[in-house]
Amino acid sequence: MNRFFFIFFTFFLLRSALATSSGDGGYAGAFLRMGFEARTKALGDAFTGVPEGAVAGVYNPATLPNLATRQAILSTSFLPLDRHLNYIGFALPIRPKAKEGSPGQPLHAGIAVGWINAGVDNIDGRDRSGNRTGSLSNAENAFFMSFALKPSSYFSIGLSGKILYNRIPDIAEENSALTSSGFGIDIGAYSNPLPGLMLGLVLRDNMSKYSWNTDKVYERGTSTIYKFPKIVRAGMAYRIPQQWLLLVADLETSDVQNPRYHFGAEFEYKQIGALRLGLDHDTPTFGLGLYAKLFGKQSVFNYAFMPGLEALAPDHVVSWTFDF
Repeated sequence: MNRFFFIFFTFFLLRSALATSSGDGGYAGAFLRMGFEARTKALGDAFTGVPEGAVAGVYNPATLPNLATRQAILSTSFLPLDRHLNYIGFALPIRPKAKEGSPGQPLHAGIAVGWINAGVDNIDGRDRSGNRTGSLSNAENAFFMSFALKPSSYFSIGLSGKILYNRIPDIAEENSALTSSGFGIDIGAYSNPLPGLMLGLVLRDNMSKYSWNTDKVYERGTSTIYKFPKIVRAGMAYRIPQQWLLLVADLETSDVQNPRYHFGAEFEYKQIGALRLGLDHDTPTFGLGLYAKLFGKQSVFNYAFMPGLEALAPDHVVSWTFDF
């Protein structure tokens, strides 16, 4: 199994690197592909092969049995153009004790629950004549639940189900909201074939889509389905034996967009904190983490910075993770 996973991982990297590119564009579910947590964002959004932190359940559910502790996370992003992106979640490994006299060891497992919320405010509303009608807003939500099993000491598999909900208030008849909901599945695999080397593979957004019906907005409304791009990510991470350096890399492909590359490095200094830098495809990322004890438990405050596009303010992401 270990050899098969490594061969498949290598084949995926080569195939994706040689694939012909197709044009990128705007597709449904973009908020799930932006990166929403400070540590991962500072590492170039490359986290598919890293079994650390509560956010691991979103990036690759298969990493959950390998978490060291139970952990919760709160994260918020400060974005230009009146946008917001927030995340709350927790994850815990499950390690049952073997019953006395029973052969073998019970399977290790892990679960995670999370909520991603994104939206934009102060949208300028206009009627068909161009007259201003007021300000509009939009909110997108994804509610995650992940579960994973570890059938061997070096390999684990995981599954995430997510409920999707999109809402545009005060736009339909009698100022009611226009809404859409959907459901998606992520499937992941993880392996640590060598000390310090970690490999991850995940297929995201199977069946994810929005179904919109505009009968309550237009006289001749229509029903339209917007499918999310199906994303395949392969990730590799390596932590040196001295533990102070972590290197990460992800390769991302989809059925509609160009391949994207993600790289990052984390430099830790004792138990004080860490400096991070990365490359999110063609955009540099930077960040830091500060370690502290809170009520006797490990707590980390993370910050990430990403330069904005021309004439736009940069992105700032702040996260707080804590063991419990």
